[in-house]
Amino acid sequence: MSEDDENRFSLDDLNIKVQQAQEILLDLERRKEEIERQKKQLEELRQKQRTFEEGHKTTVDLLTRGLVLLERQAGELKRQLEEIETIHSQFSEQLKAIENIQPSSWDPMNLEDELNKALVTVEQAKSIYTQYRDKLGVNQEKLDEEEEEEEEVPFQFWNKVLSGFAYSLPLILVLIAGLVIWVLKK
Repeated sequence: MSEDDENRFSLDDLNIKVQQAQEILLDLERRKEEIERQKKQLEELRQKQRTFEEGHKTTVDLLTRGLVLLERQAGELKRQLEEIETIHSQFSEQLKAIENIQPSSWDPMNLEDELNKALVTVEQAKSIYTQYRDKLGVNQEKLDEEEEEEEEVPFQFWNKVLSGFAYSLPLILVLIAGLVIWVLKK
């Protein structure tokens, strides 16, 4: 072998080794990119897991507190409903007792006794109403307001009609005057 062949062989070997090294380098870069991609995916998964765990804990706490509050409210509403049912029952009994009083069927000979019994019944009903009146609270006030509003509606309507007429009167007068002037000019 000649020196050229040896140089060539070594140059060819060197080129092959460089090419192999480049392939190895490319392969390592691909592996590095793959590892970085996997690392990024793992970080995203870790972040999602943290977000899930925090959200899960927060939501469980919120829902648990909400359920406790709802249970308390339900208990309070149940107690109020029972109280309302008791009041309703008492009022119904008293109303029946008062409606059952029939002065026309009283014996004139026992008029004083009949009247005394009727007065006791009425006073007892008033007493029971007074006893539970505060429990009715806002509801009684609403009933009173609704009755007042029903009485005021027709009055309010005519007040508004009169106000509308009063505001429109100057315009009506100007239009009438213009119409009279127009008719007179013809």
